[in-house]
Amino acid sequence: MFKRVLITTAVATAFSAPAMADVSISGSAEMDFFYRTNQVAADGDNTFGQEIAIVVNIDGKDKLDSGDTLKWRLAQKVATDYRFDSFGQREAWIGYQGGWGELRFGNQFSNQYLTLDWPYGAQGQGNLWADFGAHSVNYARAVSYFSPNFGGFAMQAQVDMGEGSGDAYAYEVTAGYDADLGSSGKLRLDAGYSEARNNKYASSEAFTFGGNAWGKSGGYSNDGSADAVGDNKSSVINAGVRYFNGGFDLAAAYKRNEWTGDVNNAIHVGTGKTTVDQYLVRAGYTAGKHNVNLGYQRVADSKTDGVTANDGIDVINAQYNYALSKNTTGFVQVRHHMFDNANKTSVMHGAWQLDGAANGGKDTATRILVGTWTGF
Repeated sequence: MFKRVLITTAVATAFSAPAMADVSISGSAEMDFFYRTNQVAADGDNTFGQEIAIVVNIDGKDKLDSGDTLKWRLAQKVATDYRFDSFGQREAWIGYQGGWGELRFGNQFSNQYLTLDWPYGAQGQGNLWADFGAHSVNYARAVSYFSPNFGGFAMQAQVDMGEGSGDAYAYEVTAGYDADLGSSGKLRLDAGYSEARNNKYASSEAFTFGGNAWGKSGGYSNDGSADAVGDNKSSVINAGVRYFNGGFDLAAAYKRNEWTGDVNNAIHVGTGKTTVDQYLVRAGYTAGKHNVNLGYQRVADSKTDGVTANDGIDVINAQYNYALSKNTTGFVQVRHHMFDNANKTSVMHGAWQLDGAANGGKDTATRILVGTWTGF
């Protein structure tokens, strides 16, 4: 027994990670205090609220003898007061990077979601652009490939391996191109497509594929149980363009959500097909410590099997940012929703998706927010 312990220790020591491997910590801390109008009856008409969100990323890398790099990330977001997730449910992956690109394995964000959330959904526009839709936020059992940059062009591909319990799967392909226009500024183009099949949690909320919580992966169930589903598919195509010149930046984007088959009844009843188109424009200007932004979104009327519903939404968003330091920004944000139908707001089924006012019988809903954001 003693000899076995010595041998085991020697082997572990020979293959232990070197002390000089790089490890770093980064993240952000955000505080928001807000006032919201026209809330659903359960919350009262108008309410005050506050929320904090702290993100911690632990990253490591080690240069391999081959010249490639082994990388890993462990990350978590703690948000009050409704979610205190276990560490690693946000991100937990290991990757290998070289001149050929990068491969990552494990719990990862959807690259399509990251593009939708920022920069296109930045400055308060993400509640509909990134958090509403038929796409996924992250893939718990993903294999991802990131290409090298070819003259400004790069692409990414992701697939979720699923739980291995059936024929559920998800994948996506995204790409971007940067063009330097010289004295005329810079241009950025983005596009992507994602698809998830046989997802028993398919809804209008951009959840993790196959689950209603972070860190879960897809599983297909058609065994007659209460949570069983039949065949379904949810997909999203997105395209966007950004332009920069001096202190000015402009953005415009398009997104199509599509649900087919047995999905949440708030989208459609039966096994039909529902589509929702979204449009976004945003303009910003920065001068010294000051930054102002104005944005507009349109969630077009949903269509189910060719029949158009009167359930569209218009959103106007304005935000002013002031740099309190190199790492901290203070901001004031106003977000105003206008509903074509006060009792049918697209295919959403949660009041939180529209600042607490979804399907609440009111024509509008407004949120006024004051906060700070710190990066570290």
